[in-house]
Amino acid sequence: MLPIPVIILCYFLRVEVKNILYLSALTAFMIGDYFFIIGEELEKGIASSAVGLSIYGVIVLKQSHYISTRRLLINTIPFLLIYTVPFIFFIDQINDDIFGEVVFYTFAVGSFSFMSILAYVSKKNAVTQKLLLAGISTVCMGIAYGIYLFMGFNSIYNVLANTLFMYSNYKMWQYVIIKDSTTNEGEKESITL
Repeated sequence: MLPIPVIILCYFLRVEVKNILYLSALTAFMIGDYFFIIGEELEKGIASSAVGLSIYGVIVLKQSHYISTRRLLINTIPFLLIYTVPFIFFIDQINDDIFGEVVFYTFAVGSFSFMSILAYVSKKNAVTQKLLLAGISTVCMGIAYGIYLFMGFNSIYNVLANTLFMYSNYKMWQYVIIKDSTTNEGEKESITL
């Protein structure tokens, strides 16, 4: 539970103008951590984390105006094919009580990762590279959690998933700070011109 509050604190100390969507995503992750660790309510934890990842996807979509609609549509079909792969391995092990939450979570992981990869491919630079790393580590995190939760493997997968979760959020933090600061500088320049 500690990494998200630390990221929020660092964000407040580092950034002058706050991104409400980003803070909403971090709040959803904190609520998810509460349900996972303290409340021991898996379905609510999965749903809260999925909301956070969905908000990350919206942030990327809003800030990545350079992704062409054509590229987005062309790459959606391969994304959907890849998106169904985890269900092939996990579908029989997923409890019916949490099936909807798992589908929502998996879609949120996939869409955020898909958007981060498209953003990087559309405009390769240091900013989108941080986003790409956040997206790739999020996919790996989702797979590790799936193996731990639904295939009954040992807790090393849980540790790996949590480590990837922290890394992903750190990279997203870097992306948001850099992207927001360059956007704010661009607005200031346009006002002064």
